[in-house]
Amino acid sequence: MKILIYGAGIVGSTYGWQLSKTGHEITVLVRPEKKQTVEENGIRIHCTDFRGGQKKIEDVLFKPDVVDSLSADNPFEYILVATNNLHLKEILPVLSASAGKDETPTAYIVQSPD
Repeated sequence: MKILIYGAGIVGSTYGWQLSKTGHEITVLVRPEKKQTVEENGIRIHCTDFRGGQKKIEDVLFKPDVVDSLSADNPFEYILVATNNLHLKEILPVLSASAGKDETPTAYIVQSPD
């Protein structure tokens, strides 16, 4: 699936990395001033996983596709919005204007309370 991660913070980057590990095509939407840095350097993820009762540490460089804007002809099947709740008011109009031309992608909103 083609999935857009709207927001490259801790939550968005972690979801994007995990989804990419399962074979999904991940693109991360970042602020224009961050695009070049993320394209060139990727996103460093340091993860401690306690599933299965054992401690597993991963330190990876996640190199997703990166965009800094969204248009109506986007190819995404799913959009995962991973921003803090203060940004929702500015995000909803962008999602509405760029819902996709053939089929509207499904949007999931994952937010931190602050």
